Amino acid sequence: MSTRRAARRDVPAIALPALLASSATLALLATGAARAQEDGGVTFLDTIAVVGTRTETSVQDNPASVTVVGKEEIARKSADGIAELLRDVPGVEVVDSSAPGMKRLSIRGESSRRVTVLIDGQEVTDHSDYGTPILIDPSNVERIEVVRGPASVLHGAKAIGGVINIITRRGAGKPVEAEMGGTYYSGTAGWQGWAAVSGTLDNFDYRFAGSLDDHGDRRVPEGRYSATGRLDGTAFSNDNLSAHLGYAFGEANNHYIALKATQHRMAAQSWTDPATLRPPVTDFRIDLPQRDLRKVGLYYDGTDISDVVRKVHLDAYYQTVDRLFTNEVTMGAIRQKTVSQDVNTNRGGTAQVDLQFHPDHYTIVGLYYLADDLDASKATTTTPPGRTPVPTTDDASIRTVSAFAQNEWSFAEDFRLTAGTRYYHTRTDLAHTSDPSRQGYAGRSDGRFVASAGLTYAGIDNTTLRALYSEGYITPTLFQLFTDSTARDRIIYGNPALKPETSRNVEIGARYDAGGLALDAAAFYSEAQDYVTRLSCAAASATCPGHGNPSQTRFIYANADRARTYGLELAAEYTIPGTRFTPYVTGAWMRRELEFDAFSTYHSDTPALSGRLGLRWEGEVAGHDAWADLYLRAASGVSLMEEGEPLRRLPGWGTLNFAFGGAFGDDGFRYSVAVTNILDKEYRSSFDEVPGTGRSVEVSLRMRF
Repeated sequence: MSTRRAARRDVPAIALPALLASSATLALLATGAARAQEDGGVTFLDTIAVVGTRTETSVQDNPASVTVVGKEEIARKSADGIAELLRDVPGVEVVDSSAPGMKRLSIRGESSRRVTVLIDGQEVTDHSDYGTPILIDPSNVERIEVVRGPASVLHGAKAIGGVINIITRRGAGKPVEAEMGGTYYSGTAGWQGWAAVSGTLDNFDYRFAGSLDDHGDRRVPEGRYSATGRLDGTAFSNDNLSAHLGYAFGEANNHYIALKATQHRMAAQSWTDPATLRPPVTDFRIDLPQRDLRKVGLYYDGTDISDVVRKVHLDAYYQTVDRLFTNEVTMGAIRQKTVSQDVNTNRGGTAQVDLQFHPDHYTIVGLYYLADDLDASKATTTTPPGRTPVPTTDDASIRTVSAFAQNEWSFAEDFRLTAGTRYYHTRTDLAHTSDPSRQGYAGRSDGRFVASAGLTYAGIDNTTLRALYSEGYITPTLFQLFTDSTARDRIIYGNPALKPETSRNVEIGARYDAGGLALDAAAFYSEAQDYVTRLSCAAASATCPGHGNPSQTRFIYANADRARTYGLELAAEYTIPGTRFTPYVTGAWMRRELEFDAFSTYHSDTPALSGRLGLRWEGEVAGHDAWADLYLRAASGVSLMEEGEPLRRLPGWGTLNFAFGGAFGDDGFRYSVAVTNILDKEYRSSFDEVPGTGRSVEVSLRMRF
C-alpha cells in the first residue's frame, strides 16, 4: 500500500469516532446545562421557518426536520453556489453527476431528482435523470430553508427526499443602498463578482442585482484521479441578473405585492472517470454549454385580514429553462456524437388562505397548479460514414392540479397536532413525437391522496419532543416516459407505462435550547416503492423498441426498485461559559438498502457516517467584529452495486479546514478567508460527485454603502 493511500485512510479512522464521541458528549450535557447557567443567546433553533408547515414556526417547535441557513451564514461562506451552502446540513449530500458547475442535492439518500427545489415558494422543474440544478446567485439570497424527509403534502410532488426553499432578497431599509462583492477561488483559479442596488421609498421597495463568475478546471492532489493536479472537464461559468419591485398598502400596510424577474445563464463541462471506460469505449465526453433560466413571478400577501382570515397568499409565475447537452463517445474507429436541445416551460401558481376559527386551531387551505411542458429534440452523428443526422423530437406535458389542507390543533397543554392532506390530479400528454411506436399515445390521468401528521410536546423545560408521519409522491419525468437517451455505449428507452413513485416516512426527534446548548436530534425510517430504474432489455418484462445502434447495450425505464432508509441526524452547539468559543457538530448516520428486480443491496453509494466537527470563536480584534472557525469535515467510505456492473468502493475521507473573517464600519465592509483541505488529501465523496478540491484558499470581500 502506498504512503499516500495509507495516509488518506488514517484520517477517517480518527475523524468518525470523534464525531460520534462529540455527539454523545453534547447530548449528555443537555441534562445539566440549564441547572448550571442562565439561558444563552439566540441559537439556530430560534430561527423562524415557513417551509416545514407553510406557517411561520420556529425550528424549535416545528414537527418536521427543518434547517435554516440565514443571511449571516450565507455572508460568511464564500460558496460558489447554493449547494455548497447546504453541504453540512445533516442528511444532505452534494452531488454533481460529473459536472461541478451543476451541483444538486441529495437528502437522506434519495436522488436529487426526488428533491423539490423552490425559489420563493415556486418550483423549478428538470426532467433529466440527474435532478434539478440550483440556478440562482447566492449573493441574492436572504435565507434557505430545508425540509429533510417527504413533504409532498405541503410542497408539491417530487418531495420524496425533501424540499429546498430559497428566499431571495428584497429592498434595503433605507432609500438607497449599494452593495458589491467578490471572491477568488484558488482551487479553480476562479472568481465571482456581484453588485446590487436596493432600497425603500415610502411603501415601495426595490432591488436590482447582477453577478458573474468563471471557474477553470479543479485542482486536485496528484494521484489516482489526475497525474497533472488538474481535473479536466470541470470548468464552469455563470451570469445572473435579477430585479425585485414591491409595494405595501392598506391602512396598516398589511397588504404587499411584488414582482420578481430573474435571468440565470450557465455553461459547464463534465469530467469522465477513466475507470468507467471499458472496451469497446475508448473515450467519452459530455459538454453542457447552455442551461439558461428565465423567470417572472408575481406575489401577493395579506395579513390580519379579519379575526378569522389571518393570511392570504397568492402567487403566479412563468419560467423557461433552455438546455443544450452534447455527449460524444468513441468506440474504436467509430465516433458517435449526440446533440440534445430542449426547452422546459413552467406556468403555475399557488393560492393559500390561513384561517383561525378557534384559538386552539390554525387551518390553512390552498390550491396549486403547474403546467410543465418539455419540447425536446435530439440528433446523432456517427463517423465514419458521416451520415446526415436524423433528429428525433418530442413535445410532451404534465398538468398538475392539487388541493391541500392542514390544521394545527393545540388540543392539550403543551401538545400540538399538525395534520394535513393533499389530493393530486395529473394529466400527461404527448402532443408530438417522431417515434412511430409512441404516436398513438392517448394520454393518461392519475389521482392520488397523500397525508402527513406531526405531534409536538413542549412540556419539558427548554425541550420540544416531536413525532412525524409523512408521505412522498413523484410522477415519472417526461424524459423517462417518452425520450430515448444515449450515454457511452448504451441506449435507454422511455416507457409511457411508468407509474408514480411513492414513499412513507416516520421519525421522532428532540430539540433542546438552554444554558448555551442547542441540540436538534432525529431518528427516521423511510420506505419507498415503485422506483423508476433502468432494466436491461434482455431481462425487462416490458417490450423494448427495436431501433438503436446494434453496438449499444439496450435498457428501458421500469418501476422495479424499492428503497428502505433509516438513520440518525444531529446538529448541536455549546457556547463555553465565560468564553467566546462554541464547539459544534452536525452529522448523520444512515443505512440505505436498494431492492432491485433481481437482488437487494446496501451498496447504495450512501456513506454510513458523515458530518462536520468544529470549534467556532466570535469576538473582537483591533476594534472590529471578528470570527474564526476550525473544523473537520469527514465521511465513511461508500460502495455501489448496479445491475450488470461490478461492485465499486471509495474509501472514507476527512479534510481539515480553517476559516476566519470580520466586519468593519457598522457591517459596511466584510471580509472572509477560507483555507480548505489544509492537508491536501485526495478524496471522492461518492460516485455521484467528482473528486474533491485539493488545498485551496478562498478570499471574499463585501462592501455596503
